[in-house]
Amino acid sequence: MIIKKILENIQYYIGTSYRRKLLDKILNENNCYFSGVVLDIGGGRKRGKFIPPKTEKWIFADITPALNPDVICNVEKMQFSNESFDVIKATELFEHVKNPADGLYECYRVLKNNGYLIISAPFLHPIHGDPYDFQRWTNTKWKNELIAIGFEIEKLVFMGRFFTVLSDMLQVLNKNMPAPMRYFFYLLYPLLSLSAKLDTSKLVLRNGLKNYTTGFFIIAKK
Repeated sequence: MIIKKILENIQYYIGTSYRRKLLDKILNENNCYFSGVVLDIGGGRKRGKFIPPKTEKWIFADITPALNPDVICNVEKMQFSNESFDVIKATELFEHVKNPADGLYECYRVLKNNGYLIISAPFLHPIHGDPYDFQRWTNTKWKNELIAIGFEIEKLVFMGRFFTVLSDMLQVLNKNMPAPMRYFFYLLYPLLSLSAKLDTSKLVLRNGLKNYTTGFFIIAKK
């Protein structure tokens, strides 16, 4: 059991993007927002190390039946009644939604008053089909769309900046190297982790390096 746990941790360390590690960290830091009845849209595919807290009810919804979600659901046109949920979690979802504004309106509709919409979305991150990848929105675009619908922005977090983007790119490069080079480069991963920490430094935050990010984490209130 101990060896299995060690191997899982090693695999997570070398095989998981810095963006995903940041998302796990931010979700766990903000798990106090999850309460009551939670709708987890796109949550059928289990990724990362976020552990959902105990709530009154946690409903996994996904558009893909093969993932065995609790509910088969398209965020652009949901089958739920108005004001059905206390919280909606829609992490790493809206880049795969053809008409994201429609999905946001639907989230607003099925959320209870004072409910929370919790979103993460990539920006400088590889195109990834699931089955399709349609768009990237800037932080300004997210703010404008959410506010226009009626949401209040409680948090908008840049998920890493220049050095996190660079570390993720180098990690992808390494995964595509021949085996001997790939194994050698694993030894340099601690340096990538250290460099990603520079994103909170004055070196980054006082110049154009701050304009790079892997994506955004947003908590919006109805």
